[in-house]
Amino acid sequence: MTDIQTKRDLVARAHHELFTLRDTSVLNRHFAPDFIEHSPLVADGLQGLRELVENSPNLKHEPVRVLADGDLVAIHGRFTGLEEQPLVGFDIYRVHDGKIAEHWDGLVPEAAPNASGRTQLDGPTEPGEGHDVDRNRHYITEYFTQTLIEGDYTGFHRYTDGQSFLQHSPDIADGIEEVIAFLEKIRAEGNGLEYDRIHRTVSDGQFVLTHSEGRIGGARHAYFELWRVENGRLAEMWDAILPVPEDNEALHPHGIF
Repeated sequence: MTDIQTKRDLVARAHHELFTLRDTSVLNRHFAPDFIEHSPLVADGLQGLRELVENSPNLKHEPVRVLADGDLVAIHGRFTGLEEQPLVGFDIYRVHDGKIAEHWDGLVPEAAPNASGRTQLDGPTEPGEGHDVDRNRHYITEYFTQTLIEGDYTGFHRYTDGQSFLQHSPDIADGIEEVIAFLEKIRAEGNGLEYDRIHRTVSDGQFVLTHSEGRIGGARHAYFELWRVENGRLAEMWDAILPVPEDNEALHPHGIF
């Protein structure tokens, strides 16, 4: 078993035991004593996780995709029992010396299928084999920089096949022209998606997850976006975009990112 597979299995097992079996003993077995929590939903440290689970008797998580890259493992799925409405999105864990050392998440309310009938979670789930993960990471980072950070939406034509683009965002239908029209419309209204920088990427098989930050209407936001590469081109995406609370220092002295 490779080191990356070991980390993938560790995180997937610990995540399931904690958030579905609600077994807080996993915190002592698989989490580092100085665990760092970045989620705006949870207080920092192991005690924050313990209190979250103990105060959420109906808590469950359904994993849909699990990606591993270096010391990072990302899980894409659905939480129930945290809020009245299910939450969908991404958890990113950092593993150090065989223990889960750090965690970030981006969770948004589950929405109805978009105009193309796609949900926030459906579509291909397995990373697959035989993919050049470093090339995919470079490709998506280059696309992301030119198209989103620099705001040149013609990049959707250059980095896709020029026509098809499968979209799981609740507000946008499939297709290159659909995504460009949507982004240009909200930019013209003063609520455009501005991107400042990528904080981390998780590249596994056909998938690349980007965790970045920027602003919408002047308010700071966190972006979790999963991109699928097919035949060397961008083919599909899922996302979770959420505002960053203004005052996090009391709960998160290390910052949200």
